[in-house]
Amino acid sequence: MSLQETIEEKKRLEKKYGTGTKEGKRKRIMRDALVAYPQKQFLLGDIVDIVEGYIGKSFEGESAMTLEKHTSPVFSVCALMDGRLASGSADNTINIWNLHTRESQTLNGHASHVKSICELGDGILASGSGDRTIRIWDLSKGGGCAQRLNGHTDSVNSVCAMGDGRHLASSSSDKTIRIWDLNKRGVCVKTLTGHTDTIESVCELGVGILASGGFDKTVRIWDLNSRKGKECLLTLTGPKFVRSVCALGDGQFATGSYDSTIRIWDLRKGGECVQALTGPEYKRSSTGANMSVCAMGDGRLASGSNDNKIRIWDLSKGGKCVQELTGHTSSVWAVDVLGDGRLASGSFDNTIRIWE
Repeated sequence: MSLQETIEEKKRLEKKYGTGTKEGKRKRIMRDALVAYPQKQFLLGDIVDIVEGYIGKSFEGESAMTLEKHTSPVFSVCALMDGRLASGSADNTINIWNLHTRESQTLNGHASHVKSICELGDGILASGSGDRTIRIWDLSKGGGCAQRLNGHTDSVNSVCAMGDGRHLASSSSDKTIRIWDLNKRGVCVKTLTGHTDTIESVCELGVGILASGGFDKTVRIWDLNSRKGKECLLTLTGPKFVRSVCALGDGQFATGSYDSTIRIWDLRKGGECVQALTGPEYKRSSTGANMSVCAMGDGRLASGSNDNKIRIWDLSKGGKCVQELTGHTSSVWAVDVLGDGRLASGSFDNTIRIWE
């Protein structure tokens, strides 16, 4: 088997079994390889040699690529299924980047800053904006705006594609979360109320279970299958001004907030905060507000901060900060993991960086 074939096989196996600890991931990859290629025992060694350098790898500490086109801060980055990267900016545009050529396609239409982007399906994107709208974009048709969803009365700060492939969740400065049915031409089918201030982030933890956080210093857990008015299952307190929420799997999720702390919560324990992650600099100053958190899929977590740094946290080591990435010259507002394991970040310095 050639090196390229082995790499492609590794990618397939990673996609199928790519979550969990380093050792657990390694075992699942090896098991799958044995089943798929019982007559090619040598494949195991080939895969392990490559995967050992991929699973739990450290980044070089310097970005391998800087993408410059936006003329205002970059608020959102989103890794796409086809290997491209989408970015949203305060310059009201979305850029779709080819990371091989560094060329980009610009999507215009929003009348205010683009706060959030998510992929709904292959080549279909949703974006939320300060212009109070959500737009649906079809990259297969030249990137035109296929649909505009209206209903929020203030900035749309977060959009989240739900796992059923049909619904989209959004959070807003109007203190509500809305659920949109994309199979019904984007009709808003549910509005969740309870937050008393801006909702900065929403994510899906499981089928029909959402977590949201915002400036009312609470995190709320919602069950969309509950009857109207009873959807809020839990209200969790502790963080100061939650900026970002991300799912970790197995009932756990992470929040990044303005109190310089990342918290890990566990729904299996009634929503208990089971870890609070702080680095040395966070304890000495107040400059480490976490603007973005992102699960890396291997037991690690990436965070972007307003001290211009990206940090990598290893949850299997008690939440230890194992690496700091420097290079941005202003706050890091967005982080996301690419399909090949690299990390993308967006910053208030108007740039996007790709970290090897």
